[in-house]
Amino acid sequence: MRLSILNLIFSGIITAVFVVFIFARWQSKNEKIKILNNEILITQTKINSLEEQGNRALTYVRIHRGLDVMAGRRLSNAQKNILTERLFDISVDYKIDPILILAVIKHESRGDPNARGAFFSGAESGALGLMQIKYGSALEVARSVGVRLHSSEDLFDPEINLMVGTAYLLRLIAKYQNLQHALIAYNVGLGTLDGKLKSGAALPTRYYNRVMQEYQFLVERIFE
Repeated sequence: MRLSILNLIFSGIITAVFVVFIFARWQSKNEKIKILNNEILITQTKINSLEEQGNRALTYVRIHRGLDVMAGRRLSNAQKNILTERLFDISVDYKIDPILILAVIKHESRGDPNARGAFFSGAESGALGLMQIKYGSALEVARSVGVRLHSSEDLFDPEINLMVGTAYLLRLIAKYQNLQHALIAYNVGLGTLDGKLKSGAALPTRYYNRVMQEYQFLVERIFE
């Protein structure tokens, strides 16, 4: 009887030790799995970060190449570097394709920061600089991008012209929620476009079509 009890006690001890041993091994494996999962997550985060940095760098390079294609020597390297920075920031902040902005600039001024717009009659239209924006329109949006305009001559500064002109175009895109309408308004003015939309008259799409042609040209040259 005493021997049976001792055997039971011994068996119980052995079982308990075995259970503790198995539990310890399971816990150890579980901890290793947690550590491995954490390492996988950290590695994935690093990969995603590198991929994002790579995409940002690629966008930056494409913008700079686009400026080279679009403006050539009409802009200095220093000006191109500044405009690349500004266009990159705008594209990230406002989720707009920077090549579209370059296409507008190419059609408006061929990348000439000193361009002055003119009517068919030869009289000056008042459109100035890279994005051929008028001083009155520029004044309305300059403050929204932290730009102070002292005179129309400020619009011959490529950086100022880009920031103000892009802000104006973005405002039109937000108003119409339609790229074609926004570009038409950029060309003919809000009043003219609103009048045609209200009356149901045919829209003047020539400007929009030309900008899209410039866009396609730039994309082909940039990505070749």
